[in-house]
Amino acid sequence: MRRYLFIAFALAALGALVAPSYAGAFYGNSADGVDGAQLVSADYSRLEQGDDATEFAAISADGRYVAIQTTARNFFADSDPDPPGQYRGGGIFRFDLDTRALQKVADGNLFDEEGNVFKRRGASNPSISADGRFIAFSTAEALLPVDVNDNVDVYVRDMTKPSGDAQAFDLVSARDGGDEPATYGGPSSFPGNNPGADVARGVAISADGQKVAFRTAAPSDLPASPTADIAAGQIFVRDRSANTTTLVTAKRDSGTGQMSTEPAGGAFAAVLSADGSTVAWTGVNAASQTRFLGGENPAPEFEYYLWRRIGDGPTAPTRRITGLADPDDPNCPPDATTFFDLTSTGPCYGPLAEQESIRAGIGSLLPALSGDGYEVAFLTPSGPRGPIGGGLALDLFVTDMSPGVSRKSGTVELTRDSPGDPATSPAVNSVAMSPDGGYLAVVSSRARFTLPTLRLLGAPRSIPNRRELYVIDLQQGTLERAAHSASGGDIEGDVLSGVSISAQGERVAFVSFAGNLFFGDANDRSDAFVVTRRPDPAAGGANGRLGAGGPAGSIEFSRGGPQIGVRASSKSGGVIELTVSVPAAGGIKAVGMARAGQPRKLRTVGTATTRAKGATRSSVRLTIRPVRRYRPELSRREEIPGRVAVTYVAARGGRRAATSIRVAFKQTVTASKPKGSGRK
Repeated sequence: MRRYLFIAFALAALGALVAPSYAGAFYGNSADGVDGAQLVSADYSRLEQGDDATEFAAISADGRYVAIQTTARNFFADSDPDPPGQYRGGGIFRFDLDTRALQKVADGNLFDEEGNVFKRRGASNPSISADGRFIAFSTAEALLPVDVNDNVDVYVRDMTKPSGDAQAFDLVSARDGGDEPATYGGPSSFPGNNPGADVARGVAISADGQKVAFRTAAPSDLPASPTADIAAGQIFVRDRSANTTTLVTAKRDSGTGQMSTEPAGGAFAAVLSADGSTVAWTGVNAASQTRFLGGENPAPEFEYYLWRRIGDGPTAPTRRITGLADPDDPNCPPDATTFFDLTSTGPCYGPLAEQESIRAGIGSLLPALSGDGYEVAFLTPSGPRGPIGGGLALDLFVTDMSPGVSRKSGTVELTRDSPGDPATSPAVNSVAMSPDGGYLAVVSSRARFTLPTLRLLGAPRSIPNRRELYVIDLQQGTLERAAHSASGGDIEGDVLSGVSISAQGERVAFVSFAGNLFFGDANDRSDAFVVTRRPDPAAGGANGRLGAGGPAGSIEFSRGGPQIGVRASSKSGGVIELTVSVPAAGGIKAVGMARAGQPRKLRTVGTATTRAKGATRSSVRLTIRPVRRYRPELSRREEIPGRVAVTYVAARGGRRAATSIRVAFKQTVTASKPKGSGRK
């Protein structure tokens, strides 16, 4: 039986709420300008909330589209009925945050009506391209005539094509050099759900939609074997433009140290960077894929986080993201043998006291990658090297995988649990990274964070009894609760693991059981939501924005790479003046972003570039002026809050650093009078 939500009434009621939110609540329901979150698992044309649970939501980098996986059965169009005698248990849909239109991507599981007998696995595990056009997923439904097996395969849907169009779907799990589908081995013992290929939800597709990372769950003939004799557990990347399928999980020749084309396997799931250059995965059999040091235990059953930059070609090595050893340290001799205890330090010791999965398994976890693949966030129960102060809970670290950066110098510990305290001991359950590498979205029922690395904005939850959604600003070292009730209070249900964050952290998509994220929640099921960052009252000045003509605070951020500092000042006419401190000669680019235009969405309102020429640390100035099309809007609105992202590339070695700062594009700025300058 369908449950109905009269959304129009609910939205009107939301506007009447007057209960204030606490000062740190910078994320909210931007569609209605209030606290809480915007519901996206709903059909606004029918005013219907989903009649069953929604399981996952992935947001596009531009913040406009959300791909949701749901078991709701009331989102299908009237012209798209269930097959006779059968029904579909939901599917994947795309929600447009600008128009509130809901569009089907692919059907979900198929059942016989009589006895509710399962017939076929449908679409699951969606990932969405940066502009929302392409959506990758896995399904056992044959969406193209060439797909004649009864296995799960990976597809990409082009949302500009109607579902009946021959070009609407592209088979991704295909052999190298063409579009011939993979052949899988193993017994066909699960009709309608035989293992084949699958993707990790939310992180499997590149920004342009042309590359997809997937894993085989059965023996196959990929990438180009004569028979289906390639063991399961391989990671491949499919380039849809070139029709190539590349093996990622390759063995390393222990004699030469070079990568081979022989499959190693052992992977559980993989994440692909937005630029398609880098793959990170969780798996076993690591010693056959990457360098181990003498004295380490190379047992193949241990789980590791692994990383490979396939954009550098077939010789690119597989590297470990973290661990108790540091083979990336140039001062660690290649033939070194080390006794790995918990507290010793030196060039061959890594950032962790123990191997990352020694206390608890990480097989169900994935690291998170920045858009270029160099910044990585990961969870581990292992504490940092030195006196052990943590417990068994998963904690959050970030690291820099840039060339020449060791695991120790590139790694920062962000959280540490304190056993025995219910406010500080719960695990960090999942992590997602914004494409610019500046923000993390995490889920945890931890209410207090003991390390000084992150400063909590606003008040913590009084009772740590729900999994909360937090957003971490890595440049400013802040952490804030991003999910609040419609009246600004605590949410009353858990946020599910697996969240998604847009470029520069503007929007976060998540699924929650909470029934008070918006006024009128009526289905008693988990739903998908989006929260949007609002102007930050901590940024200074009236209304929480930059003061009249005054500079914003300085920011410096480094994880083993070059440091850059940024100061910003608002000037009349929407001009932003920047002072950027850089360590040496190099190129600097600044991009001003704000929610502007029609429909109002995150857009680039101005850019500036320059070069620093000094051999030592120096400061340079840049001026961002709004492009012509946004000047009339600035005149009407007087002030547009936004953010400037600054990227620095060193002239020597091409090392990169990036940061961002909140700003306000102002039509008019009145300078403060000097003290004592008034008339007497």
